[in-house]
Amino acid sequence: MGPRDDTVCGKRPARSSREVRLVVLAVLLATAAVALLAAVAILAAYRERDTGADYCLTEACVKTAARILDSLDTTAQPCEDFYQFACGGWLRRNPIPESQTSWDQFRSLREQLLRDLRDILEEASSPDEPGPVRQAKALYRTCLDTAELERLGLEPLLATLAKLNLSTSLPGVGPDAALSAGDGEDGAGGFDWLYTAARAQRMLGHSVLLGFWVNEDVRNTSRNLMVVDQISPGFSERYLLDPERFGGELAEYRRYITDVVRVFLLRANQTAPNGTAESFAADVLRFSTQLAGIMTTAEQRRDVKSQFHEMTLDQLQEHTDAGGLGSGAKLNWTRYVSLVLDETNVTLNFDTDTVVLMDSSYFHKLALLVGSTNQTTLERFVWWNIFSSLAPLTLQEFRDLGFRFTQKVFGLTEKTPRWKRCTSNVNTNFGMAVSYLYVQKHFNDQSRKKALEMVKDIEAAFTDIVADLQWMDKETKNRTLDKVRAMRPFIGFPGWLLTPGQLEQYFQGAEVVERKLFETYLKLIGSSMKKSLEDLRKAPDHDRWVTAATTVNAFYSPVLNSVTFPAGILQPPFYGLGLEALNYGAIGSIMGHELTHGFDDQGRRYDKNGNLQQWWTESTLQEYHNRVQCIVQQYGRYHVPQLGHNFTVNGINTQGENIADNGGLREAWRAYRRFLDRQRGKPQQPQMENKKQQENIASVSNQTQQGNDTTNGNSKGLNRVAKVRQDEQPPQQHGTVRLPGLSQYSPEQLFFVGFAHMWCGHSTPGALKSKLVEGVHSPNRFRVVGTLSNSKEFSEAWNCPKGSPMNPDEKCILW
Repeated sequence: MGPRDDTVCGKRPARSSREVRLVVLAVLLATAAVALLAAVAILAAYRERDTGADYCLTEACVKTAARILDSLDTTAQPCEDFYQFACGGWLRRNPIPESQTSWDQFRSLREQLLRDLRDILEEASSPDEPGPVRQAKALYRTCLDTAELERLGLEPLLATLAKLNLSTSLPGVGPDAALSAGDGEDGAGGFDWLYTAARAQRMLGHSVLLGFWVNEDVRNTSRNLMVVDQISPGFSERYLLDPERFGGELAEYRRYITDVVRVFLLRANQTAPNGTAESFAADVLRFSTQLAGIMTTAEQRRDVKSQFHEMTLDQLQEHTDAGGLGSGAKLNWTRYVSLVLDETNVTLNFDTDTVVLMDSSYFHKLALLVGSTNQTTLERFVWWNIFSSLAPLTLQEFRDLGFRFTQKVFGLTEKTPRWKRCTSNVNTNFGMAVSYLYVQKHFNDQSRKKALEMVKDIEAAFTDIVADLQWMDKETKNRTLDKVRAMRPFIGFPGWLLTPGQLEQYFQGAEVVERKLFETYLKLIGSSMKKSLEDLRKAPDHDRWVTAATTVNAFYSPVLNSVTFPAGILQPPFYGLGLEALNYGAIGSIMGHELTHGFDDQGRRYDKNGNLQQWWTESTLQEYHNRVQCIVQQYGRYHVPQLGHNFTVNGINTQGENIADNGGLREAWRAYRRFLDRQRGKPQQPQMENKKQQENIASVSNQTQQGNDTTNGNSKGLNRVAKVRQDEQPPQQHGTVRLPGLSQYSPEQLFFVGFAHMWCGHSTPGALKSKLVEGVHSPNRFRVVGTLSNSKEFSEAWNCPKGSPMNPDEKCILW
């Protein structure tokens, strides 16, 4: 058994005097290192003061200069391998932490976010604190209380299995090996998998065998619809279907199942014949592989238009019954949907209510597979699928086995501290509540305004790019410009967040039972599922935020046609870097990346209102496909030698992200040039902003002001949000401002350093393999060299000879 987490009841364990000395020494060393780098940077600025350049010596600029100096590998040639040049020092000085499988700038900032949130969650509540904030802190304390989890043991899990009509002993062993139907005739004489799958969806939000949810109708976003789709068997279908390449991973998964079953039998005081755990694991793996075999591949599903089939439940029934093997092969859709919608205010009208079938071939094959599968095997698969998702909420032994599995497959060497897991859990369930405190401590209104200015620059840059395109006809250009004008930016945090009463309304129905983590989980997910399912009878909220402010990421929503940049990512090393060349190269490229998602191979299928329809002319679409194919082939040639010769980037599945990376960089470059022109006083082209977008921006600003002024009845105005100090503002930048210690690099060159620097990172072999096989993002190295090698502006800024690795003769350019 591995080491247990020793943080309980929200109190940190007392440290020994030796531990205290070590911590103090580590802090002093880290502080000294930063101070030394900063001193070097400032000293370099004074040495270079006669060059005629202006130096930015604000705290932000000095820290940024220190980070970049620490990150560069000046022994590498920029035109040979810019990733090594920009990130070589960072990679050398930032090994993957033992509790991580990957480490990069995003994860580093997420770690800082977790520390900030931990401080917030451990603070004592104030009398005027909103109820959901107190609930978030209560959930944090409850999550830390592992002693109570041990005391309760398997009791709450077994009770939940019983509610789902699952065996409380190991399926296939014991007195209730063959369960009765439960509440209907469909499962008579065998395991009633349909009942269990439907109730697991309703009670746990957990999809098994099929997925079900309520969402906008992508062809008419003014309404919500029921959607059913295929679902992963619980382990990578790519691994399951390729045992020769992934034999090691499959062996570890088999071992994980076997050992979890053994612990369950022991802790549940159940006896079973020798070899029971092994045969159970073999059954689960066999059926999982069969499920993987009937799934539509990710490559095939990129053609989203062919995936949508709207029909009534009767039509759905006819479809999945076609060619069936008798009553055992039927998926009773009326019963399934009725069970999922139980305990909601939704009453189905079977004549008018329709469902969108996302993958017609999968469900026909599923009916056949279920009808021909041994009942014990089917029950074991469903039991394992649900049990394994809930077991970590109980005994430490299950969490230890999960860690060992991750250790073997992904290369993890140290457990994640309990407080980090609990902080992430709270952020997942009460993200808006912790955002309420986070934005007041760590975000300022000036940052929001500046970010909005940058987004408008990016939009204008994209407009200029579209105007210059030779391959797009006028009709499609006009529609493209209409879509980008209609795109709405959400920046920092929702305007309603600080308004009294809004958090309580947002979290209405949420309940935390202190010291009862399992019960709290059931209540939270049950409440969330109820709200989600009841959206079926509501109009979609097109002004909703897709994430909390406490998120280190950015988003584009095709159905909302919105871009979202939460406060969590508007921090160094992506934003607030002092020098605008770096800001536009980093966060500007991210902003452009998200905007370009509206026009990648998936996003371009949705119109300005978020509706899925063909709005491109056929001639332009053909030209588009030709250029996309160039990107697919370019990235598909990138090999990952540390994994052997069989692993390359999947150019098809990563094409959307690669398109966004390339377009985002190009837009950010043009936006930066617009910024410089504005600073020099050159006249700007009018911003192409429609009335709706202007109203949205004004609304967010006004709501922010209103929320800050009236929160808790106190007229505190924007001083409730952390203010930026005037002495932190960099000098006016006209393209001559430099960073200390980096005067040899022009602002144009630093723009591309800023872009590359945000992708500095590396992964364990196991994590890298998973990313290549299943991910939609290229590995970080190729996000840099692939994008920059397509940039004419990069080659000019760095004087890269034509034909050099970073300036190939053939460049793939779409946007």
